[in-house]
Amino acid sequence: MKLLGEKIWRLREKRGLSQEELAELLGVSRQTVSNWENDRATPDAYKLKQLCETLHVSADALLETDIAPAEISAEAPQESVNVPQEKPRTPVKTRRGTVFALLLAMLAATLIAVGIVLIVLPYESNTTSSVVIFTPMFGGIPLCVVAAGLLISALVLFFKKK
Repeated sequence: MKLLGEKIWRLREKRGLSQEELAELLGVSRQTVSNWENDRATPDAYKLKQLCETLHVSADALLETDIAPAEISAEAPQESVNVPQEKPRTPVKTRRGTVFALLLAMLAATLIAVGIVLIVLPYESNTTSSVVIFTPMFGGIPLCVVAAGLLISALVLFFKKK
């Protein structure tokens, strides 16, 4: 009994497609195709339909427990590869955005902590001659406001749609 991943692999090889070429045709990453072929994941219904059209096999034949060798070789001749115009986002870009958002959030949390310490820090003034007294509290409040802005930016970056 052949697993789905092995069938996808055999059909892809039979059509002379690399994992990357198949991924481009389906609008997924090469890792996704690899996961399908190693039975770590299965394609959703829409991708299964695209996969069947690309590999020239019916969904029934692909999902059955075994594909007859004649069924694989008797399919339509290999067509030219049409690469979609729009490339899917690569996982590397997604990870960079997430890492940047997390670093921004850590910076904001640090600034908030320093701002709170400055606000609650006791201040003793020996002189009262200046018009504006620069106390630690006076510096802590703007620091917390800036940090809150950074934290909001980090949250927007982290939760924006990919």
